Amino acid sequence: MTDSSNHDEFYPVGGLNTASYDLRADLDRKIFEDPIPFYTNIASQVVGPNGGTVLELGCGTGRIAAAIAKLGIAVEGLDLSEAMLAQARTNYPELTWHHANMCDFDLGRSFGLIIIPFRGLQEVTDAHDQRRALECAFAHLKPGGVIAFDLIDPDLRYCLPEGDAEVVELPIFPMPDGIGKAGSRLRITAMERTNDPLTQRFDEHWRFEEIGVDGDVIRREDAWHHLRWVHRSEMRLMLELCGFVSISEFSDFKGNPPRYATNQVWMAKRPD
Repeated sequence: MTDSSNHDEFYPVGGLNTASYDLRADLDRKIFEDPIPFYTNIASQVVGPNGGTVLELGCGTGRIAAAIAKLGIAVEGLDLSEAMLAQARTNYPELTWHHANMCDFDLGRSFGLIIIPFRGLQEVTDAHDQRRALECAFAHLKPGGVIAFDLIDPDLRYCLPEGDAEVVELPIFPMPDGIGKAGSRLRITAMERTNDPLTQRFDEHWRFEEIGVDGDVIRREDAWHHLRWVHRSEMRLMLELCGFVSISEFSDFKGNPPRYATNQVWMAKRPD
């Protein structure tokens, strides 16, 4: 069995985590509310086929950008992970992908809509950097342009210093195409989580294992996912300080009013 651990990069090149991302995202959409219709509808309403270009920050493997492109809307993606962008470029070579940090980028032009789906802003684990990301987005919006993004609304019972030692095993996945030995399967386990209430950061330990036809572990990878939770009042203040107006917040992708420990779904505008 091969065994590797990476504390610094959650999506390493050639890793089981990176290769299986789309499989897990599809499972997420079946268990929880699917965000893709929300973002495609926003793109249709705000930009449309002739109203400019959408920019997706934290685009990952490009699934949402591709869904928007299918509507005939111009869209580009930006991500810090070379591994995820490699998949996006392979899956959707006709689209434009930028390798950059959402906290510090300059594409030299503006967009009608900027989106940060799948809690991407929470992968920025410093409050100052989260604000920098919003400032960069503001600078890249046209006058009257819109930003839309979603976050986890924290349930504070699970944000205590002792963390969470619970281990949760996801359903067994088929191995992604081109990865692993014939007949092997993928086991993904969410391990322990540690919390730092001072910085509002939690670190999740994930294990990815290739399981052979005989049930033995062929390959194991451990990775740590770092996220920062943000309170609603804090996020509203960040948006206001960055210059956004017409700020709207919801508890889901259907536009329902804010509710504790659900989702935070935000929309805001750059002034005309």
